[in-house]
Amino acid sequence: MSKQFLVTRKFQPEICKALQFLCARNFMVQMTSSSNKKIIGWWLMIGVIMIFLQVLIGGITRLTESGLSITEWNVVMGTLPPMNDAEWKKSFDEYKQSPQGKLLNTDMTVSGYKNIFWWEWIHRLWARTFFPVFLIPFIYFLLKKMIEKKLIWNLLFVFVFGGVQGVLGWYMVSSGLKDVPWVSPYFLCAHLLLASALMGYLLWLSIEQFDAGKTEPQVQNKTTQILGRSILAIVFIQLGFGAFMAGGVAPAALWYPTWPRIGMNWIPENVFVLSNPQWHTLLENPAFVQLVHRSIAYLLVILIFTFWLRSRKNFSGDIRIVSNGLLAMIFIQATLGIITLLSSIGSVPVLWGVLHQAGGLITFSLALILVYFLSKKKIYR
Repeated sequence: MSKQFLVTRKFQPEICKALQFLCARNFMVQMTSSSNKKIIGWWLMIGVIMIFLQVLIGGITRLTESGLSITEWNVVMGTLPPMNDAEWKKSFDEYKQSPQGKLLNTDMTVSGYKNIFWWEWIHRLWARTFFPVFLIPFIYFLLKKMIEKKLIWNLLFVFVFGGVQGVLGWYMVSSGLKDVPWVSPYFLCAHLLLASALMGYLLWLSIEQFDAGKTEPQVQNKTTQILGRSILAIVFIQLGFGAFMAGGVAPAALWYPTWPRIGMNWIPENVFVLSNPQWHTLLENPAFVQLVHRSIAYLLVILIFTFWLRSRKNFSGDIRIVSNGLLAMIFIQATLGIITLLSSIGSVPVLWGVLHQAGGLITFSLALILVYFLSKKKIYR
């Protein structure tokens, strides 16, 4: 028997133990990494839910015409509402000096002012809670080295993104505190789209943490991926037109509370009338906004139904499930839109308007999840 064989045989138990230790250690590292990703994923999902609720609160604030009730932007001291009659009177007097207070609500009492004040205050307070909810866990996860380097940069971008959104929100409010008693519909649209984009970005990052390479590759053609991305882009554009339906001098929804026709016609006669020579003022034309918003809705129904048909033949698992949900949601959303429109006599009904807005965000989220799973699949031409 050779000397080399004897030495190998002698140390075989030690070698086996070392291999077992390395395997166990590697397994524990993988388990810890997977656990960390789930924790980070749930933390990011909390952010998604918070933004979703914030957009709905913003919708209520807009539909109740409460957005201009607080005429100053005080990041720190503005956290506390008026605490006594004197403070309420001071806040109300400041509001009465605003264009909305002087031109639209001249007969408003302090009691009526409180009703619109609270929605704007809740909207701002909810926005302030994002800072501790994100910053404190972020620092903790950073110290514990639970966040990957790439995700750190993504999250820093989220912080900057959130700050820009807050500043944009104030610019939107200030646009209605100078000369006119309403906020700029362009700022309103930008504020909504930025919030939606931020929610979508966090949702994508959250799914990445939960998914962590679990998505199984499936063969697809490039047309399917383009179709999925087109649906997402068009839903995002539709959210922007939703802001013009509910905002501006007079919400576009109030001008033609009829369906399926727009007023008496399928295409209104004044659809391309400009309020001034600049083309962007088409977005201030209720007929144009309604026609585009309805047309996009019909287009989305067709595109999503087409994708659903393709998914039944070519996909299983994640994509099939999301496709089913998206198809169901687009029909629910279209129904909510019709009900909201037919109910918009004199004012947009808050309940239906907010439900329609929630439906839009859910549709956007499902379209984004669909694109995420499509991006993880193999493609052939």
